This record gives sequence, structure tokens and C-alpha cells, in this order.
Amino acid sequence: MTQPAVSQQIRFLENHYQVALISSKGKKFSLTEEGRALQEYARTLYANSERILPLLHRIKNHTKPLIFGATLTIGEYTIPPILLKLFKEDPETNISMFVENTHILQKMLWEGKIDFALLEGHFNQNQFEYKELSNETFVGVCSPNNKIAATATSLEGLLDQNLILREPGSGTRDIFEHALYNQNLSINDFERKIEVGNMNAIKELCHENIGITFMYREAIKKEVSQGYLKEIPLQNFNVSHLFNFVYLKNCPDKTQIEYWFDRISNLRNT
Repeated sequence: MTQPAVSQQIRFLENHYQVALISSKGKKFSLTEEGRALQEYARTLYANSERILPLLHRIKNHTKPLIFGATLTIGEYTIPPILLKLFKEDPETNISMFVENTHILQKMLWEGKIDFALLEGHFNQNQFEYKELSNETFVGVCSPNNKIAATATSLEGLLDQNLILREPGSGTRDIFEHALYNQNLSINDFERKIEVGNMNAIKELCHENIGITFMYREAIKKEVSQGYLKEIPLQNFNVSHLFNFVYLKNCPDKTQIEYWFDRISNLRNT
């Protein structure tokens, strides 16, 4: 669209809704509070409209597929035992699971590509409906051969270590950066920063004593029990975070989506 056409459309919307949607200071333009609200309503309407066609085809074909996304820790460690139980109960269920970081999964929700997302990271709670799935403990991890494995220390006592962490946008990195911020620290305070997008690779590097990392206890309980990795005994580091079941507001199949929340919760607890 040309600039005059955009301006004309904005004026039409402002006249229709009887509010100002754009504010300007010199050559700078920004959305008003009403403009931001209209933007959120429009995004929700668009995302839900994208879901209508596949939902109607599900009804037509009498199918109830499970199409969802999960962040890495949940997708690799929390969900597989649940899916196994689900397959045993309903072997004909069609399941599609996308394992991505929090940022990408929120985008997939807006685009109508998934029904819901299981998120471990921070997300905009004003934009989505959500339900608590579990509350998970976040811990420091190192090699059993690392000198810090046997001695209690603080976050400040770890700054001479190489820090191995996930890419920006991942849930575990987001949680850790918030924990550091609360103690007036950042990832740049560590001796060296190593970014790796694969959790098994991160575990291997930690096992070989290349550096330390921070993960949910859920993700390393097997390796710790086998002596492959060691939890770092940290002082004044009591961090936990919710795993959330997240979906679009006012979605046309809310009843079906919440059915899957109940089903997943029950399977997790059995």
C-alpha cells in the first residue's frame, strides 16, 4: 500500500471506532493505547480465523489430531513419557509435535500452526490464555571432576568458569538471565560464553569439564543419578519456574484444547 492509502485507512478506522489510534511527534509515529489494544484484538481475530478451515475439516473427517509445540526441555524430557502412555491408550491418535524455542512457538500460535504450546520460558501473559502444567526446579550443572562439584558456592563464585548456554530466545537461557539480573549479574560477567543449541551437546561439554551450565532438574536427573553430571551446590539460588500450557484467547476450539490440557495433566501424574 502507498503512504496516502495507509493514512486513509487509519483515518477510516479512527472515525469508525471514534478513538485516536496513532500519535505523532514531529516525524515520529507510534500507536496510542487504543491503537495497541486494537492491534492485539486484530492479531487474535486473524490467528483464530486461520484455524477455522482446519478445524472444520477435522469435524468433517471425524478426526481429533494432537498438534502442538513444546520448548526443548519439555519436548525432550517431560512429554515423551506422556506420549507413550497416550499411544498405549489411543494408538490411532495422530500427533504432530514441534520442538522450538519460546519465541518461535508464540509465533506459531499467532499463525494458527499449532493448537497450543508447552512453554518453559517467559511469555506475554496478556496475549494468551494459559494454565500451569508444573513447577520445575532450575539448577547449576558441572562435571563431577570440576572443583566446584564438591564445594558450596555462590553465583559470584562461578564467574571464572566457562558458561555454556542455549541460544537467545530459549526458555532455559531466559530463566537464567532473569536469575542473574536479580543478583545484579549478567552472562557477560562469566569468563567465557559458549552458545550451543543442542542440550545433549551441552551435557557432553559439561561432562568433559569444558564449562558449566544451568538447566531444569527434570532434564539432567538421569545423568546425575548415573554420576555423568553433578549438580552445583549453590547458595542463595532457589530458582523454579512454571511449565505452562499456552493457547490463543477466544479460540474457536477452546473446549477441545482444554480437554488436551486435562488429558496431559492426568497422564503426567499417573
